[in-house]
Amino acid sequence: MRITDEVLVREVMSSPVIECSLDESAQEIAEKMMKYKVGAVIVTSNDGSPLGIITKTDLVEKVIAKNARPSDVRARDIMSTPLHTIDPEAKIEDAVRKMSKLGVSRLAVVYKNKLAGIVSLKDILQVTPEILEIVKENMKIMGLRLLRRSGEGYIEGYCDSCGEWSDMLLNVEGQYLCEDCRLDLLRRREGESGE
Repeated sequence: MRITDEVLVREVMSSPVIECSLDESAQEIAEKMMKYKVGAVIVTSNDGSPLGIITKTDLVEKVIAKNARPSDVRARDIMSTPLHTIDPEAKIEDAVRKMSKLGVSRLAVVYKNKLAGIVSLKDILQVTPEILEIVKENMKIMGLRLLRRSGEGYIEGYCDSCGEWSDMLLNVEGQYLCEDCRLDLLRRREGESGE
């Protein structure tokens, strides 16, 4: 029996979930993400029913890249729908399969039509190193084709420099680098040229 056969979504999900209303601005949502150090916010209706999700990628693609004013853009205009969900009693292996099939890195955990939490591939990989090895091996075999391409050339996957999961990787000189590693590289180059 593998460890993944025993671990349930409810054991690795993040809860409570950071939520926002349909009318909140992109500015307020970005501030919530920074304050709570999360990469996604669930959009809920007045009765608390989950309606959609807004990720950092949504903010980049639908606000920043379009040069829209964050204080003028509403959650309803940039949220991704339909919201992909999973039951808290599901096995994490099922969650990984569902994420892979849908090309997403997060699922809302819903119990009796109410938001119970959110589970990300990163949450799962932190508790199950064996899945991490499988995912990395598959990525090598498939030549990174398992990664979901988003607008502006961003892809999701593991940074070739630090090894952390990111949904904002960019190819820099043949390496897929996260935002932090791209900034580090830029700083190092500026330091070298300034000497």
